[in-house]
Amino acid sequence: MQRTLLLGVLAVFVLYSCQSKRQKKMEGMKIQNNVVEEDSATTVPEKDAFGFSLEDTTVKEGTIDSNESLYVLLSELGFEPGEIYSISKKAKQVVDMRSMRPGQTYRVYKAKDDSTLSRLVWQKNAMQYVVLEWQDDQEDPLKIYKASKPLATETDVTAGVINNSLYQTISDEGRSPLLAGKMAKIFAWQVDFFRLQKGDRFKTLYNRQFVDDAFIGPGDILAAELEHADTTFKAFYFSKGDISGFYTEEGESVQRALLKAPFEYDHRISSAFSRNRMHPTLHTRRPHNGVDYAAPRGTPIHATGDGEVIEAQYRGANGNIVRIQHNRTYRTYYLHLSKFAKGVHPGIHVEQGQVIGYVGTTGRSTGPHLHYEVRKNGNPINPLTMDLPSSESIPDSLMEEFKKVRDDYKRQLENVQDDDNAIVT
Repeated sequence: MQRTLLLGVLAVFVLYSCQSKRQKKMEGMKIQNNVVEEDSATTVPEKDAFGFSLEDTTVKEGTIDSNESLYVLLSELGFEPGEIYSISKKAKQVVDMRSMRPGQTYRVYKAKDDSTLSRLVWQKNAMQYVVLEWQDDQEDPLKIYKASKPLATETDVTAGVINNSLYQTISDEGRSPLLAGKMAKIFAWQVDFFRLQKGDRFKTLYNRQFVDDAFIGPGDILAAELEHADTTFKAFYFSKGDISGFYTEEGESVQRALLKAPFEYDHRISSAFSRNRMHPTLHTRRPHNGVDYAAPRGTPIHATGDGEVIEAQYRGANGNIVRIQHNRTYRTYYLHLSKFAKGVHPGIHVEQGQVIGYVGTTGRSTGPHLHYEVRKNGNPINPLTMDLPSSESIPDSLMEEFKKVRDDYKRQLENVQDDDNAIVT
């Protein structure tokens, strides 16, 4: 009798437990389209690369053709001219529609049941896109916004031996020349990249960028080494509070008051600094107080330092000239320009690296080139050999933190073996 009673109690307890578990499970489910589904990863509606649900939706992808615009796309989707005007006017408040280019892709989202347009996504590049989204909102039926796909990075090291120029060496190995440009900007204050020699070596620790698991290009450089003219230059990135930039092993900024050259890319030196040069047109010996760079007409010229433009005019044999006062000590001169950059005139402040004009052959000149000159306290000095002090250093309060970051980057650079004939990644 007692055994029967005990079994009965157990049966009731098991039944109650099962009902309780079933009730809790029901509470963890979502009801979609009147069908009970578990709230688990396997039942979450499928989403596309932009994060939009594909449930009850049809998606058509297209490519922008030559001379195609937002107006043409919307017209093909059935919008009337008045509607297109209103949409375009609103879109201009969010994005420059002139940046729509052939080859860019777009996606059209429509409801499966009635083919109602719900969304238009214009992908500007691998990462950035613009969304036009129609919604049931009386006051604001159209929402337009910019967004970006998640950017993933991984750290990598590139090392190699320069055969001609850093740009050409990296390009020949199938790597992005953007990486060379980033390195050139880091060492622009210590090294004239137009004078690199065959056999110079480099190492770079940098971030590789990915979107949708596809490599899109090099990201930030974290550390770099460059062996040139029997000297090894090193730079380590460090950021803390107001301190940010590239620093030497000792914690001094690699940035100087003036860049070594007024160009972003390689250009041949056609005439060096000299106290007694034979002039190419006057055929007499006289000082050549600057450096001549042979470059194609229209090549952008960059200010080598922050300062005030004190002259921007046509001046006889000098042609179009820009003169910049950087401080009480240094002035720089840029001669024979084809034209000045927009907004460049006496009295304006320019920043280091800002385009101030374009290569030409105005004045007394035998061909397109830039005469670049640096004067210290009024006296001309050789831009290729001048030694300028560092602009700032790591403060003592942050030196220990900097050393930890520096040593970690050094270990990663040392772990890569460079090849005498190729770039290793």
